[in-house]
Amino acid sequence: MAKPKRVGIYVRISRDRKGQELGIKRQERACRELCEQRGWSVHKIYPENDTSASTTSRKQRPQYAEMMRDAKAGVIDAIVVYSIDRLTRRIAELTSFLEEQKAYAFQFATTEGEDTSTASGRMILTIKGAVAQQETERMAERINGALLQRREQGKPHAGGKRQFGFKAGSHFQELNDEETNLIRLGYEMLVRQKSPGDVSRMWSERGTTTPQGATWTIQAVKRVYRSQRTGGIITYKGQDIGDSTYPSPLTRKEWESVQVVLDRRATPAAQGSGKRKHVYSGFLKCGHCQATMRVQWATIQGRTFRRTFCNSSQRGGNGGLGCGKVNRKYDWIVERLNEVVEAALLTRQPTPPAASHGELTDEVREAEERIRLLRLRWKEGRMEDEDYFDSLTHLRVQLQQLRTREADAVAASTRTETDALAVWRDESEENLERRRAVVASVIKEVQVFSIGRGCRKPPETDSIKIALVSAESGGQEE
Repeated sequence: MAKPKRVGIYVRISRDRKGQELGIKRQERACRELCEQRGWSVHKIYPENDTSASTTSRKQRPQYAEMMRDAKAGVIDAIVVYSIDRLTRRIAELTSFLEEQKAYAFQFATTEGEDTSTASGRMILTIKGAVAQQETERMAERINGALLQRREQGKPHAGGKRQFGFKAGSHFQELNDEETNLIRLGYEMLVRQKSPGDVSRMWSERGTTTPQGATWTIQAVKRVYRSQRTGGIITYKGQDIGDSTYPSPLTRKEWESVQVVLDRRATPAAQGSGKRKHVYSGFLKCGHCQATMRVQWATIQGRTFRRTFCNSSQRGGNGGLGCGKVNRKYDWIVERLNEVVEAALLTRQPTPPAASHGELTDEVREAEERIRLLRLRWKEGRMEDEDYFDSLTHLRVQLQQLRTREADAVAASTRTETDALAVWRDESEENLERRRAVVASVIKEVQVFSIGRGCRKPPETDSIKIALVSAESGGQEE
């Protein structure tokens, strides 16, 4: 075989904590010595520092990919590595490498003396590659086992960026008191039907930023409350393992209540919900095209008043643009609808307080006790690992379902009104959303028709058509 004229040296080390590249420099020296002994000329060095080549690594190896492209293109005609496990720790990748070497006829050598020119040499090289992969996988098993044991002991993963609510450098074991108080204030706002946007504004007004120094946004707030660490929940590979032994900004029950609130906000808003400036915004429909009518303040000839109109740039109920035919004063419509809502509320009895959730709480405690006893049996060696983890997974799913139901009930109870009429008569600005919720329990929608221009007398009552919410028929018209 002809002597190579352009040799590529590939050097790699999996971890370099100090970044001094001492490992790859030692490999490069050994590879250069081998080239000198054989009289080969070094053309290029392909270094991969702090880069794993194991089956568990997700890092890309750009230098390795570049080296293979150069070998296929004939830029280099030989590859030298320190040992086979520096080239790869994946048997599939090694097999592909040997096939490409044969196809493109470049030479290959290691400082350990492997020979790929014979079948026996390739077999030995393949065996060494399989051993390297096995070592990597066994190491991963030991590490995963140790990580799982830490999780079972209630110790959270200590890595990653600092999270809001925890002290920097504490490995999620100590709370930042000021940030924890803000998280709890935000929790109380969310369960009282405030939005994540309200929480982000409150946190910003208090002069705080995200742990990375950015301004609070709705998504940033959601990430805080979506994180299991906020509720002191330990997870392993996405599975709920147990509760942390260290303090957390919220309890597990509070965290699960917040998830119910956020999940509900993620679904399409119900009629009458959402941020509005007017009580009946969203309920008024154009009587001609069924488009949702807008409400706004207008000033005409020095007079300022509110009007509702069909917007010709907005899609109607038939998918087309609004007709723009209806333009009415809003206050007369408000007076008429207020009469309808109050009359309906006067016929109702106050909603009784929500029943206690003692039964669900007892079921949660029973499931938690079963998990505690199961863990005790496993620690005492009276259960096999496989049986333990299968049983634990089943019980954890059951417990999660119970806690979700309990949290749902708690969240629902915070929204129960004991006297809708009292809520309706509170016309303060901060009570607008609650009043709209009361409207949605009485009125399904209101069709508004045009009354013509220049009409100064009060409009006819049939110029609006009110569809009421009815338990039996789903709605009736007035």
